[in-house]
Amino acid sequence: MNTADISISGLAFGLLLIAPSVLLVWQLRLGFNRQLIISVLRMLVQLGFVGFYLKYIFLLDHVLVNLAYVCLMVLFAAFSGIRNSSLRLKKLWLPTFASMLLPTLFTMLYFNAAIVQLDNVFQADVLIPVAGLMLGNVLKTNIVALKTFFSLARKEEKTYLFLLAAGATRKEAVRPFLKEAIRTGMAPNIATMATVGLVSLPGVMTGQILGGSDPVLAVKYQIMVMIIIFFTSLFSNVLQLLFAVHQGFDRHDKLNRDLLQK
Repeated sequence: MNTADISISGLAFGLLLIAPSVLLVWQLRLGFNRQLIISVLRMLVQLGFVGFYLKYIFLLDHVLVNLAYVCLMVLFAAFSGIRNSSLRLKKLWLPTFASMLLPTLFTMLYFNAAIVQLDNVFQADVLIPVAGLMLGNVLKTNIVALKTFFSLARKEEKTYLFLLAAGATRKEAVRPFLKEAIRTGMAPNIATMATVGLVSLPGVMTGQILGGSDPVLAVKYQIMVMIIIFFTSLFSNVLQLLFAVHQGFDRHDKLNRDLLQK
């Protein structure tokens, strides 16, 4: 089976589905048509550029270029994560960047060296797509975890201060917030693993089958991808929250409200 190409007319027919979507949003007075249209236009431009320059990055396949591109992906993910968590960028971008980069780099190299067993672990056409898969999921879990942590820190501030007054350290006082934030952030990953194959066919598996791969091979790749996504998301989540505990409170152990957007 060869992968069926999508013609320009096919793309146009696909984009036509946006029109009734816009109409329904307008009819229901949901108020996000402007955001929807801008998002679709951004998607078209961004993916167009990605398709163009990834072609040349794959052809060049230089280790420094590949790593630089992955770092750039992580940087954009870090900025997006902080913005969507309603936190201030200035003080948190570096810890967030580090908490995403370290687990992602480790898992990518482990995947390429031990699981796929490539001769070149920095091979662009594997390294970059796998990084993208992981970062998309890491971003979602980190946003949920950060929002949950700081929401609980504000909501339960009196309880937190009481624990401090009773002799608890900062880490001991925020431990319930940390546990709940990690559980909430990781819940979608766990639910996805529990229902994969029954409720839906994941993207990697679907893409490989459409590309002509043997379904058994596609299943093996999908299993490994879900494992590395969970591993990376969990460790990134924990690292980011530990940084948040350090940055989110002042030297008197009070919540640092300068980090919170009004």
